[in-house]
Amino acid sequence: MFSSITLILFLSVSSLLNMKVTTSQGTNYKVSKMELPLYLKLLNFYGRHFNYKWLTRKITDHLKTKEEKIFRLFQWTHETIRKQPHDLPIMDDHVWNVYVRGYGVNDNFHDLFTTLCNYALADGFFLPIYIENSTKKIFLSFISIERGWVVFDPYHGIYFENKIGSWATISEIKKQNWKIAKLKPSDISESYYEPYLEVLPEIEKIGFKRANTQSPFNRLKLQLNNWISGEKPLFE
Repeated sequence: MFSSITLILFLSVSSLLNMKVTTSQGTNYKVSKMELPLYLKLLNFYGRHFNYKWLTRKITDHLKTKEEKIFRLFQWTHETIRKQPHDLPIMDDHVWNVYVRGYGVNDNFHDLFTTLCNYALADGFFLPIYIENSTKKIFLSFISIERGWVVFDPYHGIYFENKIGSWATISEIKKQNWKIAKLKPSDISESYYEPYLEVLPEIEKIGFKRANTQSPFNRLKLQLNNWISGEKPLFE
């Protein structure tokens, strides 16, 4: 009896793990889906998860405070990832692959930076910010610290300080208490960011974002939420 139950469980689990699921990949802004067995998708996911943990520790383990770790991840992303070469395809797949490739477009920098911040236990995500009544946009990363949400642009190596030299929170930026700070000299001026900073969002709950759903627990909650709402199948 026991061996029969064990066999049935084994066959059921084996069948589940071998069911066909899909993963998405964007190349030059065209998205395609690739079929693969569920066990391989899970192995790939956990491989990326442990790699994020390893990389975050490698970059920040010698630092003590959350702020020090955030800033080091910001510096590291800007200095390590190259801007998209003109002769190579623009890729949009897993965040980890930005690090593997070593290059990316604007939002890839934000993608990697905010994901690593989450692994350093600093809530973060990024958004496209549009000028009012315009299609012009820039990407900005938002990271939570004790005083509020602060803003970074790892692609350009720009962050924002208040009048006393601390990181400017969204609340301070909305009160015009900000100036740009640069990791290295550049031609970018405050006027470039000004119209976008005027329309920054008020951030309360961030919910599920790409940057905070690379870990197994949050991804499971996201998958269950999507499944219960009917938005996606459970294992997609």
